[in-house]
Amino acid sequence: MLRVRNLLVAVLTALVVAVPAQAKPQLGIAGDLPRFHTLTAQSSTVHQAFLGWGQGLSYGSPFVSLLGTLTPVPMIHLGTGQRPPSTREAITPAQIAAGRGDSYLFALNAAIAQWGKGIYVRPLAEMNNDGNLWSGFTKSGAPKPGHEPAAYREAFARIYLILHGGSAAAIDAKLKALGMPPVAHDLASNPFPRLRVVWSPLAGGNPRIPANAAQNYYPGAAHVDVEGGDIFEESLGDSAPWADLGALYAGAVSRHRPFSIPEWGLFGVDDDAFVQHMCAFLKTHPATEEAGFYDSRPGSIFDLATKPKSKQMYHGCITPLGAPPPAWAAGSAASGPTAAGPGVTFTVQGGPIAASPVQAPIGANGLEVNIVPATGVIGSAFWIRDGHSLGPMTVPPGADGVVFQTTAGTAPTPITRPAGGTDFHVVWNSSGAITSAWWTRVGKLLAQIPVTAGEMSIAMTQG
Repeated sequence: MLRVRNLLVAVLTALVVAVPAQAKPQLGIAGDLPRFHTLTAQSSTVHQAFLGWGQGLSYGSPFVSLLGTLTPVPMIHLGTGQRPPSTREAITPAQIAAGRGDSYLFALNAAIAQWGKGIYVRPLAEMNNDGNLWSGFTKSGAPKPGHEPAAYREAFARIYLILHGGSAAAIDAKLKALGMPPVAHDLASNPFPRLRVVWSPLAGGNPRIPANAAQNYYPGAAHVDVEGGDIFEESLGDSAPWADLGALYAGAVSRHRPFSIPEWGLFGVDDDAFVQHMCAFLKTHPATEEAGFYDSRPGSIFDLATKPKSKQMYHGCITPLGAPPPAWAAGSAASGPTAAGPGVTFTVQGGPIAASPVQAPIGANGLEVNIVPATGVIGSAFWIRDGHSLGPMTVPPGADGVVFQTTAGTAPTPITRPAGGTDFHVVWNSSGAITSAWWTRVGKLLAQIPVTAGEMSIAMTQG
């Protein structure tokens, strides 16, 4: 009977670990990548950055510029903090679930499509850590309104669905089933494996109460691409919560999801036993596709430069485990009707000049076209964000009209420039719907252009 039971356990174990795994994990870093190479000789594959809510759109480097600094494979963490130096929260998980943060997520969806290569996104990680704004409980164990595990699960699912994108009908059907409001317009398609949305609590968690257990925040396998866990050593003796990390790994494997350790490190201690334990974990847990050290910054309490024993162990044991960028990281062109986002096609006498439109930069929500009154030829055109120019476009010689569209479709019948009109203006919202359009004469309002609710395109011509 014992043999039968042992055989059954072996079979079940084999089934549980039957998840696609790579021979070695990708190694990552938060902080200064070249500096970390100097310290450890690690050729880091994953480069992580932590963003406040709105960063990349309303402040900081634009998304696409930011992603270009995080090669080979970007990993971005989305938090809920306001623009620094504020330490307050810009949005709660409940508000994200209610659609209050959609404009930011729409912009990130478009940026991921424009990036077109492999990328990890970690929304609201370590939600079971009371030190984070988006955590579900305070240090004392008191629940935080708008941050409950149920609100977190909905927020994570909404972020997942919007970032992966697709048709409005498909996204809205899933949101409706979850009790959340629709997005109501198509989004660029960012499929797995090119986009990998990571769910990653803190191993163990703080406070350690049943209500704050990591699994209470799990949004469901349908809304997670990669599962993970963060782990840190805070005292000598390799006392980190390895059993909890092992449980997170087992959960990922049971749901046939790859595993990652987006953040691991030494909180002010030099403990080579902890680094050696991580080395052993990576060698014996083959579903682990990524492990990122936190972090590499001069003066940081986590920095290896001040931890000679740990640095030596890292160099000798962790660095040789690093894998090159996987095939999925090369990515492919985005697909879907709005992969490119809003764009303008210049025309002459109603006919297009170029085969493809000039695409709006991420975050643009306005268009200004300036016309030479005497000839009707377009002299200049600008993308606008909240009333401020994002820079001029290259206007083909002789262009006397434009077709503006925020989604693919048949070009509309153009309206004719009124006598004296020198400027054509269009403004649209985060859903891609045109909210207003008007003519001006040398900067003064000439005529408002009627637009219908949900209108996604407009065209004008010299006539």
